[in-house]
Amino acid sequence: MRRSFRATVAFAVSLAVVLIAVAASASSGSSTPPPSAPVTGGRGALQCKPTLEGCTDRPGPGGSAPGSPGVGTSPGSAGSGSGGSAPGEPCGTTVVNSTGPDGTVSYTPCGTEPPTPIVPQPNVVEPQPGMTGVHPIPFDTATVGPDGRTVTIDFVSGVAPCSVLDHVDVRYGASAVTITLFEGSDPSAGQVACIEIAQYERVVIALDQPLGDRAIVDGAAPQVDTGA
Repeated sequence: MRRSFRATVAFAVSLAVVLIAVAASASSGSSTPPPSAPVTGGRGALQCKPTLEGCTDRPGPGGSAPGSPGVGTSPGSAGSGSGGSAPGEPCGTTVVNSTGPDGTVSYTPCGTEPPTPIVPQPNVVEPQPGMTGVHPIPFDTATVGPDGRTVTIDFVSGVAPCSVLDHVDVRYGASAVTITLFEGSDPSAGQVACIEIAQYERVVIALDQPLGDRAIVDGAAPQVDTGA
């Protein structure tokens, strides 16, 4: 009877050991965290599972906290979440650095372009003979065309009918061609008052002779040398 009792005890102990081993194995298999739980730990560990919606973490050294830069990233680079745009991006480019709740979007603006300067355009006029109070007026520039005969003259005048180009006088000399502009007021307008404002005007004339190597002289300028 004593041997039978010892055998029974040995069998019970063996059975208990087997049950403990099975329980330990089951407990070890169930300790793995769910797919959606953050994982921290050794080098190269993921800060969050890719199955998490909005997860943008990358493997980082030493199991750093979620949201910290991963391997091969630096603050300010795309994907770091710092909001800095990548160097060399052309202006007007929108860069999405990351997605999810921690995502940032950067925009590289273009510099303000300087406004295009406004060049005043002259009012092209034709001489109108018959004005009263005719007097010479100076001109600003005289440009000779490719044919050597067409001359474009720019000048500043007043407002019509008080200031109207009457005629253009041209005198030919050996070394120069003297051009004089004459203007007056329109008698048909009667007694009118004109505002005092400058008008940028232009008249185009044709010379009777080719200009050649002769200079153009303004006949209304003081101390004019015609070269005659």
